[in-house]
Amino acid sequence: ALYRECWEMRKKTLGDDHPHTLGSIHGIAYALSNQGNYAQAEAMYQQCWEVSKKTLGDDHPNTLNVLNNMAVAMDGQGNHDKAVELLQGCWEARKEKLGEMHPDSLESQDALANALKNQGNCTKAEKLQRDCYEISKKTLG
Repeated sequence: ALYRECWEMRKKTLGDDHPHTLGSIHGIAYALSNQGNYAQAEAMYQQCWEVSKKTLGDDHPNTLNVLNNMAVAMDGQGNHDKAVELLQGCWEARKEKLGEMHPDSLESQDALANALKNQGNCTKAEKLQRDCYEISKKTLG
């Protein structure tokens, strides 16, 4: 309820395209996803992603964060093929923009591995998980 109230106030005062307004939409979507309301979360993420692409660009870290979370919400609804497609692109973009050892890149790699597992592609998922684990040990301890 507080996120929605904040979002409404930010829309009024800052406009729909302001980064703080996008942050509120993203916060609502994230909370919905954590509650298992994946369809509602996906709709909010989709809205946030479209505006973020327009205002910040396709490869901006905030845009990629929204894309990653939207794909995870899709995976949670059983839309594994689309989730894998989006997560693959997100992971590649994050690696290119931030490097493969960056925590955001590792987040996408892990999410992609989970979506692949849910899709039934366990061999590829396991390899990605192992690689992610090894990189995490090196970089994060």
